[in-house]
Amino acid sequence: MDGYVSRPQEEPFTGDAGPVKPGRFGPPSDAWYPVARERAVRRRLRVPLLGQELTLVRNPAGGVAVEQTDWRVETRLGLVWVRRAAARPEAVPTLIGDNAGTARFPMIACSEIEVETDYDQAVLGLVDPAHVPMVHTAWWWRSSDKRRVKTKHYAPSPFGFTATAADQFASAPAYELVGSDRKITIEFRLPSTRIERVEGGRFRLLNVTTVTPTTPGRVVLRNVIYSSVRPLRWLHPALSALGRAFLEQDARILRRLDADASTRQPQLFVGAPDQPSAWYFQCKLALARATGAGFVNPVRPSVLRWRT
Repeated sequence: MDGYVSRPQEEPFTGDAGPVKPGRFGPPSDAWYPVARERAVRRRLRVPLLGQELTLVRNPAGGVAVEQTDWRVETRLGLVWVRRAAARPEAVPTLIGDNAGTARFPMIACSEIEVETDYDQAVLGLVDPAHVPMVHTAWWWRSSDKRRVKTKHYAPSPFGFTATAADQFASAPAYELVGSDRKITIEFRLPSTRIERVEGGRFRLLNVTTVTPTTPGRVVLRNVIYSSVRPLRWLHPALSALGRAFLEQDARILRRLDADASTRQPQLFVGAPDQPSAWYFQCKLALARATGAGFVNPVRPSVLRWRT
């Protein structure tokens, strides 16, 4: 398929809250999802995931464990990630690794919000190149309505794809603080993780956004930012508040989309701006079909251009 994809049928996941709404896909069940911030687990913390309520606890060694034996837990970048113990190994995307020492960077912001919406609609916000300029329009983020052609190189990466800007254009004035020699890469990794890496001189920033399916028809949007500029950690409350404002803008759009009956119909993606969305569904289908040989990435290197 080139330039478009129709949404294939998959079995919806069910849980204590009942089945998902007709026509919805549902999230992959054999995958890692972030469920809480590690420091939030003091003694016992209950978290919903895939329609079940899990209990996180501190083990004798001080690490985080999950009481339910049919689940596995791992801490990464200050977050607690959980997956089913019986998940097929070939269908479990790898977790975020330590890229250029980012695991040592302090967390400077952490925001989350729960919203009632379709899981796939929420994930599309992570890959749609028109999402940021059209949804996140705060005056302190984007001060101009001017549009111009944007070019990005896309390449397959572990369980997804990575975009690298082919020019020095960055929409938000905040990027200018990094300097003109900055390099920005944006990776999408199944099932629902967006990883933005910003490098400029000695400056390093890691911006992670995830979608966690809690109960059928509800998700948690989570944004966590890490930076090599350690003094920025003192701005954690303010930066987290700004991050929540971003997520509120996402939630507002998702609520409107979820109320529209057209979102329950097969979707058609056409042209370069929609190609990442098409890749998302192709990757998701490839993950569902993964066998002992492992995940076969359907993405091919491409150059995409659009006006934004």
